[in-house]
Amino acid sequence: MADYAFRTMKDRLEIEKLWEAGKVPKEIAADTGVSVHVVYKELARGQDGSRLPDQRLRYSAELAQRRVQKSLEARGKKTGQPAAGRRAGIKRAANS
Repeated sequence: MADYAFRTMKDRLEIEKLWEAGKVPKEIAADTGVSVHVVYKELARGQDGSRLPDQRLRYSAELAQRRVQKSLEARGKKTGQPAAGRRAGIKRAANS
């Protein structure tokens, strides 16, 4: 797994598998080839509030993927701004 900005669903599933197997972030980072910082950020992104049998917070790859997707969809959107390139107050002339 390359240390790039966006993880894939496959990468997230690998992190989930290793986390549930009891590995610590340093071991997950070594196994996946990313920095420990990336692993901690990803674990925080996918926490669903429940706990594993060893009392660590559960990581959900699907939840992390949904959160990233929602974040990507929200980029660039401004509240109160017209959508799809239409400007407020400008009307298109018919047959121009």
